[in-house]
Amino acid sequence: MNSDHLASLIHLKNKLHKWKNIALLLGIFAVFLLFKVVFGVGISSKVIDGDFIANVKIEGIIFEDDYRSGILKEIAEEKAIKAAIVNINSPGGGIVGSEILFNDLRAIAAKKPLVILMGSVAASGGYMAAIASDHIIAHNGTLTGSIGVLMESPEVTDLASKIGIKFNTYKSSPLKGAPSPFEKSNPVVDKVVQESIADSYRFFSDLVRERRGEKLNKKLVGEIFDGRVFTGRQAFATGLVDQVGGKDEALSYLSANKIDIKKLPLRDVEIIKPDKKFLDRFLGLLPFFNGVKNRNYGGEIMAIMP
Repeated sequence: MNSDHLASLIHLKNKLHKWKNIALLLGIFAVFLLFKVVFGVGISSKVIDGDFIANVKIEGIIFEDDYRSGILKEIAEEKAIKAAIVNINSPGGGIVGSEILFNDLRAIAAKKPLVILMGSVAASGGYMAAIASDHIIAHNGTLTGSIGVLMESPEVTDLASKIGIKFNTYKSSPLKGAPSPFEKSNPVVDKVVQESIADSYRFFSDLVRERRGEKLNKKLVGEIFDGRVFTGRQAFATGLVDQVGGKDEALSYLSANKIDIKKLPLRDVEIIKPDKKFLDRFLGLLPFFNGVKNRNYGGEIMAIMP
């Protein structure tokens, strides 16, 4: 074996060794990223290098979310966070999820200045969450309001009979499992479901009256609570929001509440678990799934803008 051939082999071996090391490092990095995606990272696990204002985004359909609640609790408890701006861009969601989010935001407001900044839409359950703050800001074109609840329950009995399928349901009482897509509705079921809807609506409207109180335009109460959608400008006229503006107005509100906005940086705080964020982005690329995940056909009472 001549010296040139030997040198080539040594050079090739060194290159292979180099690429093996690179592959190993990439593998370790991939495992680290996977760990973060699976387990998530909260505020307490990050290095906090000084006081700041938390900037939080709440987007999409609102349902129960333990991870989100945990992060919001950390925001309430973390002494380095002196105030919070919560950006809401949501048509609403489940009545329970919206109630939980309202309570989580109220816990923050009880300990530090909290301002809500509405995005393109902050309606129904999104508005329920917004009234956790004593100061709500909407853009001129924001869609908000839609104070009310609904339940959607499809019925497939006629379709099933046309293709020769018959459903037999055995239950302890006529109202058990109602409404069901496999049974025709009847006046008794309709009455019971409507009573549940009415009770949830009372809870929602009473909460709005409690939180907005004297700010509501008494001459427009009928319109405020009939389920209609308002623009940001209209919502300001009704008293549903406190101000029309944007981030600058939100910071000005904090400044008026003794928050030094010149010294305190505004930092984003993620409240979506990384793996869920990835899944939502993936499903958002598929039109069918993007439509289905924004609807609820499971009989849950929803505070959502249709």
